Amino acid sequence: MKNRLLSLFALLIISSANSALAGLEAITINGKRVTLNSNHTWEYIQDEKSTARYAHLSVANLQGGSSFCRLGLKLKNDLADKINSIVFMLSAYIDEEVRYETISKGFQHLKPTQEMYNEITFSDISCDEIQYIRVHGADRCEIGELHKFSPEKGKCLKLVNVEGSDKVVIFKRYEDQAPVQEVVETKKTQAETVEERWARELARKKKPQLE
Repeated sequence: MKNRLLSLFALLIISSANSALAGLEAITINGKRVTLNSNHTWEYIQDEKSTARYAHLSVANLQGGSSFCRLGLKLKNDLADKINSIVFMLSAYIDEEVRYETISKGFQHLKPTQEMYNEITFSDISCDEIQYIRVHGADRCEIGELHKFSPEKGKCLKLVNVEGSDKVVIFKRYEDQAPVQEVVETKKTQAETVEERWARELARKKKPQLE
């Protein structure tokens, strides 16, 4: 499991042999900002203090067997408003874009600074067989001015930061549309997203090694 996660992590953050990409900023599917260097290395970008506030969804623990994979999920409310209700969709993928199963899990009555623990279980599959888990949905949440009749989709999910995990690859992406490019434009060029490269490398069945 650990070796597979290392390989996937190597795919998430791919440096380029093209020196024209030196200094380019990109965002991994786990939401981490990185700088691509000309010597084929990368480094995290330390975010400056921001006034933006989020609820943080993280993987607290992972348990599994030959026929199940159970995730312990923790949601911490760092928003200014109470989370009366939010329901996430969590989809397990077993091969590139092959969705195995989708499970809904809700969190309710979470005041600012409070956190809540919940569990989901993917059946008839081991944790090692899951390549990644995508968090989506969360529409019709009840947070502050947002309520179940709010027409704008995706707005609830924007309030949530899905934290990267060393236990399983997990990230958020709304619905089934093509990934939105999250590469910062520079004066030099606009590179393809790390996520697009990751998908392409998986399709080629390569197994790059961490430097």
